[in-house]
Amino acid sequence: MQDRQPGSEARSGKTFQDGINPLTRAGRGDESMQEVLIRAIKAAQADFGTVQRYDSAEDCLRIVANCGFPDEALNLFRIVRRDTNSTCAATLKKRMRTVVGNIAASYLFVGTSELEALQEVGVAAAHSAPIIVDKGRLWGVLTVHFRQPWEDAEYDPTPMERVAVRFAKRLKDRTSEQTFSDRDALTIAHSPVSTKTGSIMRSSAAPIPLAGSMLREHRHVCAFFCSADDEYNALLPFICDGLDCGQRGFHVLPERHVDDHVTRLRSGGIDVEAAQRSGQLEIALPQDTYLRTGRFNKEDMLNLIQHVLQNGAALGFPLTRMIAHPETALDNWKSRNDWAEYEMRLNSVLSNFDDAVICTFDVNLLTTALAIDILRTHPVVVIGGVLVENTFFSKPEDFLREVTERTSASQPYRG
Repeated sequence: MQDRQPGSEARSGKTFQDGINPLTRAGRGDESMQEVLIRAIKAAQADFGTVQRYDSAEDCLRIVANCGFPDEALNLFRIVRRDTNSTCAATLKKRMRTVVGNIAASYLFVGTSELEALQEVGVAAAHSAPIIVDKGRLWGVLTVHFRQPWEDAEYDPTPMERVAVRFAKRLKDRTSEQTFSDRDALTIAHSPVSTKTGSIMRSSAAPIPLAGSMLREHRHVCAFFCSADDEYNALLPFICDGLDCGQRGFHVLPERHVDDHVTRLRSGGIDVEAAQRSGQLEIALPQDTYLRTGRFNKEDMLNLIQHVLQNGAALGFPLTRMIAHPETALDNWKSRNDWAEYEMRLNSVLSNFDDAVICTFDVNLLTTALAIDILRTHPVVVIGGVLVENTFFSKPEDFLREVTERTSASQPYRG
C-alpha cells in the first residue's frame, strides 16, 4: 500500500473510536460482533462499519452491529435487499467481496439515492466481505466504510477479510443460536454461475488480487517462473487470499513436489489438513488429471476442468482458484499441437465461469516453440512476478486454423 492509506488519521477527521450510535445489543453474541467489527475497521484502517445478518425468510440483510455509522445512513440501510445500490447488496447477490474505492464513480452508485445518502454522511468508499460458514452458507456480510476515496493499488482487502473468516469459524460452533434457516440461506444466497455453452458477462465478478495486479474479466492465466521461490512469492498470497475468503483451491502438481507445496502452504498460515477435510482444498497429481487416461487427451481434460469448477459450486464454494503445472505432463503428450488446441479451447470453456485457472510453468522445462504457444493461448500472463495483459494472445479462430495446418514435426526453413 502507498503512504496515503484508507482510513488513516491523515485522511480522516473522525474514526470508529468516535463511537457514533452503536446499535443496542440484543441477545447473546452481539457484544462479540461489536468487537469483531472494531477489529475489521482497524484492520482495514477504515472509519466505520456494520455487521449484517442474512434473513432467509425475507431474503435481505439486517444490521446487527454498528460502529460509527450515522443515524441517517442507518435508517436507509438497516434493511438491505438485493436491489439496493450498495456494496453489501452486491456481496449478498454474488457471495464474493465487493470493494469500491470511490462510490461517486462506481456503477453501483452513480445516479442513485443511495449515493446521495452516503455522501451526505461522509462515506466515500466501502468494502463488503461475505461471512461464509459451513461449506459455503452465507451467514451475513461485514462492511467497512471510508471517508476518503482511494485507488485500487492503495488498498489491500486481505486484512479485513481475515477478520471475517475468523468470525465465520467462531460461528460454526454456535449454530444452535442461529434463528434463520440454514437451508434457505444456502438456497437463496448462492446461485452458481450457469455453465451452459456460450459466453457470459463477468461484470459482477469482483477483481481478484494476483501478482501485483488484479484478475478481472479474463481469468485464464499462464505464469512463468524460474524457481520455486519465485513461484510461491507470486502465488502463495493468491492461494491464502482465496482460502481466507471461503473459496476453494484445486492444485495440480507432481507427487515429488507435494510435500514442499504443503510446507509452503502451512508457512502462509493455512491449516492444510482441515482445508482438505472440508473439501476446501484439493491437491491432485498429473496422473489424476492430465494423464488420467494414460496419456494427455484434450477432450477428457476439457471435461475434467468443467467438472472441477462445477463441483466447487456444488459443494457450496463461491469460487474455485485452480493452479496446475501442465508442463509436468509434456513428455506424455503426443504433440504440442494437441496441447495448444486444448489451451485455446479452454478459453471458451472458462468464459462460462468466474473461477480463476492459473497454468504454471517452470521455464527451465520449456522449449521455445512451447513457450510461444503458451503465450498465444492465454489472455493474461504472470512474467517477472507481475500479472500483465498478454499482447501475444491470438484470436482463437486464427490460432486453431493454424494448428490444424501444422505438420506433426516442425521442419527447418533453412538447410
